[in-house]
Amino acid sequence: MKKTILAMAVPALLAAGSASASINLYDADGVKVDASGAMEVQYIQEIGNNQDGKWRLDDGDFAINTEVAVSDKLSVIGAMAFEFENNDADSNSDEYRGDVENDELYVGFKGDWGQFTAGRQYLLMDESGITKDYELSVNSFGVDIEQAAQVGKYVYDNGTFYGALTYTDYSEGDDTTDDQTIYEGRLGYRFADVDVRAYYQLAEDLGRVDDADTEAYNFEIEYAGIENVGIAASYGRTIDKTGATDVDTDYISIAADYTMGKTTFALGFDNKDVDNASSDVNGYYANVTYALHSNAKVYAEVGDSDGDEQDWGYVAGMEVKF
Repeated sequence: MKKTILAMAVPALLAAGSASASINLYDADGVKVDASGAMEVQYIQEIGNNQDGKWRLDDGDFAINTEVAVSDKLSVIGAMAFEFENNDADSNSDEYRGDVENDELYVGFKGDWGQFTAGRQYLLMDESGITKDYELSVNSFGVDIEQAAQVGKYVYDNGTFYGALTYTDYSEGDDTTDDQTIYEGRLGYRFADVDVRAYYQLAEDLGRVDDADTEAYNFEIEYAGIENVGIAASYGRTIDKTGATDVDTDYISIAADYTMGKTTFALGFDNKDVDNASSDVNGYYANVTYALHSNAKVYAEVGDSDGDEQDWGYVAGMEVKF
């Protein structure tokens, strides 16, 4: 697509407001271009010791996705996306306007066999987790690295069975450092009202301590067989290989939600158990969401943790997307 077309389409897109989860900018001669975005602002008091409430510019995203049909069975695809982040949202300085980061920039191929992409992308572990919180599931499963610039990703999904693999290379084209790589896999199966899946990640020389290796896996199940109700549970573990002794951390999460008209109520419980810690830590949260529109919602959430010096927290926010 010519740059002049995009230059005319983007202002029209921004003026359009909310039409759908994404907006088609161009569709002709086998070329499709879509745009999407989201804006989210919160007022939050985080779980912790002596925390105060503050405004937080939680999310600002803009993405362009392109698909070009090469044949009936093959398309080439490309995407670029930007995050507008304010890492010090309670600052009122006129000089501070936050950071703009290119978080996705990739190209690839797509067909009945699946999809392969290469470039700056989110890793599979970014999609893991079954919690139904907005911000206050502080003891749930998570890994340190969820996005990288040199990622090869293969994804397959036939509606029932799905899987994915990624390989990430952190090298700079020389041999001055040890190989730093990430390997990931995901397998999932949908049947009746059940969706079950497993994630695995191995990060070599990218550990939390002394660039050691780390492993992580998470098993997840979701059930939607009760009208207007969603139930989910997961068990995960991270393993830090810090030398002679591995440090294991186990995670258990249970969550449920109930939708009544435009309102959804959700609650969840998380447990985090670190090797050699004096005790495990539990977390709790509950929230309510009201859909103003399919592209706009408001929400409120409270949460707590029984860790040392962890006072309860709360958050209220609004998200608008296109």
